[in-house]
Amino acid sequence: MSTPSITLDDLRARDRRLDRRLATYGSPADLAVMIRTGLVAADYAALTLTGTPLEDWDPAVWAGHGLMQSGTTVRPTAWKPTWLDHYDTVAPDEAPSRRSMRRFDADVPADPFYQQTMKHAGAKTVGQRDAVRAAALAGSGDTVICILPTGSGKSDVVLTRALRNRPRQTVIVVPTVSLALDLERRVRKLVGDDRAQFAYFGAADQSTKHDIRAGIASGSQWLTIAAPEAACTTLAAPLIEAASSGSLDLIVVDEAHIVAEWGDAFRPAFQTFAGLRQRLLETAPVGRQPATVLLTGTLDTYGLTTLTRLFPGRQRLLICGQATRPEPAWWAAQCADESDKRNRLVEALRHLPRPALVYTTLHMSERSTNTRTALKWLTHAGFTAVTEIAGNPQPSTRQAAVRGLRLEGRPDKDLDIVVATSAFGLGIDIDDVRSVVHLCVPESVDRLYQEVGRSGRDGRAAASLVLWTTADMAVATEMARERLIGPDLAWSRWQGMRQGRWSGDDLTVDLRADHANVKYPASDTNIYWNVQTLAAMDRAGMIQRQWPLPAAVPADAGDDEVEAFFDTQRTAAVVKVQHSDLDDFDTFRTRFTASQRATRDAANAGLTAATGLINGVDECTNRYLARHYRLGDDQGNQFPVSVACGGCPHCRRTGTPPTPVPTYPTLWAGQLRTEAIDDLRHLATDGRMSVQINTPNDEALQTLVDRLLRRGITIVATATSEARQWRTRATGPWWRDDIHVWAGQLDTPWRVPTLLVIDSSVDDAVLMRALSRLAKQPLGVVLTAPDRRDPVNPKQFLHEAWTPSYEIEDVLRKI
Repeated sequence: MSTPSITLDDLRARDRRLDRRLATYGSPADLAVMIRTGLVAADYAALTLTGTPLEDWDPAVWAGHGLMQSGTTVRPTAWKPTWLDHYDTVAPDEAPSRRSMRRFDADVPADPFYQQTMKHAGAKTVGQRDAVRAAALAGSGDTVICILPTGSGKSDVVLTRALRNRPRQTVIVVPTVSLALDLERRVRKLVGDDRAQFAYFGAADQSTKHDIRAGIASGSQWLTIAAPEAACTTLAAPLIEAASSGSLDLIVVDEAHIVAEWGDAFRPAFQTFAGLRQRLLETAPVGRQPATVLLTGTLDTYGLTTLTRLFPGRQRLLICGQATRPEPAWWAAQCADESDKRNRLVEALRHLPRPALVYTTLHMSERSTNTRTALKWLTHAGFTAVTEIAGNPQPSTRQAAVRGLRLEGRPDKDLDIVVATSAFGLGIDIDDVRSVVHLCVPESVDRLYQEVGRSGRDGRAAASLVLWTTADMAVATEMARERLIGPDLAWSRWQGMRQGRWSGDDLTVDLRADHANVKYPASDTNIYWNVQTLAAMDRAGMIQRQWPLPAAVPADAGDDEVEAFFDTQRTAAVVKVQHSDLDDFDTFRTRFTASQRATRDAANAGLTAATGLINGVDECTNRYLARHYRLGDDQGNQFPVSVACGGCPHCRRTGTPPTPVPTYPTLWAGQLRTEAIDDLRHLATDGRMSVQINTPNDEALQTLVDRLLRRGITIVATATSEARQWRTRATGPWWRDDIHVWAGQLDTPWRVPTLLVIDSSVDDAVLMRALSRLAKQPLGVVLTAPDRRDPVNPKQFLHEAWTPSYEIEDVLRKI
């Protein structure tokens, strides 16, 4: 079979990145890999060079990127390096180059209130549907934790409520300005207003920031999206004012797993925001406290424990639809030394599609590959569309990198590769990252999985490659254990901090407190270790931390200034002492050691899981990950993870093709309870009533259903054959269930007013189960024909058993 051919214009039309790079005369190294990607995607087609700017290129350039020149054409060869486990069948760059689809929506029928608000005919997954329901039903002071995979529509979960509950206010806390701007663009489209301002960030013009602050305080700003640093500084006062007036309806934390992962030191504002949120709840009028929704794609048991402790709710519901990522294929190779690692990195990036992220653990240290060294390797190899994001970058630096990867600026500012430490990428939604390369061993499986998960967010195939040496393994081990302060040193630090100001059981501690071995009390290092001491004591249940809000930040401060100001002002913490015997060394040591042992075990488990994946395990990588992320809560509930695989060593060896995410029911723990409006509740006795209907299709029935829905009925359980699109003006959340399915569910997280519509297609066995479940709801209304018999006691009619009973006209007069 002959090799298909393609023109450069064809490639440019298919790849906007290549088109922009050719317009700016990019380097051969940058261009050749994109040309290779396009040709592989076109079934390894040949490219005609005649009449193009490429016809005079040195054949060595093509050969270095796996492209063989023959006369006036070049064509790609399959890249199957001997140092990777391709088993001579799978080329690591092939599926990502072809953008093979790996994630498919389950296409669950949408609930009416979701369909009306978001204009979607279906939900992406059962988990998304149930999370939307949970967020919509959450009541005053409730907390909902939603764990949904990337790409399953987490934003819709909270935007549905925010849009429907206008003008009551929603505040969404996000980790990056880029994510805030993405959400703002999305909401502008939903409301049809290209000029609406929702994102609050330092680089916004002063009038916009002033208007948002004023709108929050007055109640007219129905949606605000901001980083936690801004929420805890310039927005704190107006948010408190909004809460005190009862207009604040919903608090959202996106990417909530980082509260546990980074909240102790790297982004302390996330844990400070937990304290602000508590203050907002305490300020709000009774019955008007905002609900809280925490969104994340992955969460382990330690993270769940942290979120539960920091964001308690009147009622708590966990919705878990966790699944392993189906997009990335996993590859790893041990390198003999740094030179070997460099050669393999350059070879890989001459073949793997763009954009690509390259991660290291180190910023400047020479213990192993750092960002500066990796950048030098790539620039010496001829790559020019590359930048470095190291350490804790300023927001403006992160934003510039994201704009470059997204091709949002001038073509000469485009980026194909970002070399970064783990700080880069979190919360940044770049759909089409195709390749992630680690030049290190991440110190935990959480970090590895999060960084790999920044690829393939569009649901299409991506490549994950880890290149490591024995030195990297040593660095990972050291990193995993470095934050574990010992009990003796912790005792010395606690003795210094407990000399602060007491008020009852509350102690205001100075984070600059020193002890005998501290030379520079105000140093970042001393503050860091004091914070770690308090964090360990908090986990041990010895104290409860309450971070005070920083002093006022100038309203015109930029993002970099706000973040820097936040850090410099973080010199104190308020702790509530939970035990009166913390002045006894032996007691302190016993409690502290027990907690640190659990923390050390968790750190060791995370490191072991990461190194296991990199070294290779004798099972599917994603099954291994699913076991690690199997959640357990404080009530003994277990939450397994659905397994999908985009390719791994075990599956390649066994010839198992990539598998998408299977559809599993949502897992949940806890319940949400809602009540009907008083005039409906007063008609019922012990939470039940029945209505007799004679003509199921008349206007009176339509009117009755409309009024019931507007008074708090949430579930309408009816036979599929009789399901109808009820005409309703109800603004609250409601949905319809098939009575045969609904009756078979032994329990659900929803304790809600429910309407049961009985017709001749519902047999007595189904009706008995449905009535048993209906009796557990806070209000159960039965619509039944007058002559329908009670399935428990056929000698009486159903309306005689399910009392009080009303004629339909009587109910309409009363409600």
